[in-house]
Amino acid sequence: MKLPLLKSLIPVSTLALAAAAHAEEWDLSSLPHYQPRQQVSGTIRMGGAQMAGLVAIWEKAFQQRQPGIKFANELPSSDVAMAGMIMGTADIAPCGREPALEEILGFTEKYSYDVTPIVVGSGAWNTPGGSSWSPVVFVSQDNPLTQLTLKQLDGIFGAERTGGYEENSALFVARNARGPDKNIRTWGQLGLTGEWKDKPIQTYGYSHTGMRHFFELRVFGGGDKWNPNYREYAESGTKMVADGSGTGSHDMLVALAHDKYGIGWSGNGHAASVPGLKAIALAKDDGSPYFAPTERNMQTHDYPLSRIVFMYVNRAPGQALDPKVKEFLRFILSQEGQDILAHNGLHLPLPEPMLLAQRKKLE
Repeated sequence: MKLPLLKSLIPVSTLALAAAAHAEEWDLSSLPHYQPRQQVSGTIRMGGAQMAGLVAIWEKAFQQRQPGIKFANELPSSDVAMAGMIMGTADIAPCGREPALEEILGFTEKYSYDVTPIVVGSGAWNTPGGSSWSPVVFVSQDNPLTQLTLKQLDGIFGAERTGGYEENSALFVARNARGPDKNIRTWGQLGLTGEWKDKPIQTYGYSHTGMRHFFELRVFGGGDKWNPNYREYAESGTKMVADGSGTGSHDMLVALAHDKYGIGWSGNGHAASVPGLKAIALAKDDGSPYFAPTERNMQTHDYPLSRIVFMYVNRAPGQALDPKVKEFLRFILSQEGQDILAHNGLHLPLPEPMLLAQRKKLE
């Protein structure tokens, strides 16, 4: 469902109420059912993230349909997914983020081709910590700003650059370059007037995380140069640890709520407990509609910063997938597989066009 152009900011409390209700019941009836093309047997080696128990549930359901299959799991986190691909110790690598450049280089230097990403679900929309949540842009409730395009976000949070890396690639492209003339450093540059016109914009966000890398890919075109005044914080409640001196992401959100001239990005789940913040709508470009960071808009991927989760596989160009790997991925990318994902309650099911596109990649 596309929302009309928004004329007001969205209070975080409103998003929190929607989260608590979790009103969305996804209609998956148009997705293809799992129909085994063949009975397969053997062991599938899984290395990466367990996705809050989702991988194990998928495995058990698949074994009910393919009793000849066993699984060997090594699933501590997304941060080992590419290691399994590089070293050849995993057939499938569940992962909640895009690979970092160093991981891409490790794989391509060994195999001379790129790892194959299969998108198996949408990211979380309101769960804090370790759930591949989608970034949401927040300002103080006193801020009159209503909406932003991704280009404006780049102007606010980014800096001049000579290019950026393509997603899932070591290719550095000049078309993603921009000059300092595209910087947006005062609120007046966004059309705000009166007391706001000449006030500098103070930016807030996360230190090195998968979410930050995603933000760089989607907003900076794969560049990694940030506004020099960017205040970065470690994500609270994860394996990253702040030193207790106000450097955690919760500290960031509290500071942002009290900074009339600040803007930052976080997740709905993190911000729900911090009063005084408002989330704003985003558009892909000047000619596109603005979408609020709601559960529905993230599931449909109309919201421009909607995230995805992956299963990576090592597939040489022109070669077919291992039949048992292909069957398992076909199951995940079926009505039954996406229903399991939806009822697991963390990630969002894929919209039909995305799911069908991923199924084609398996052929």
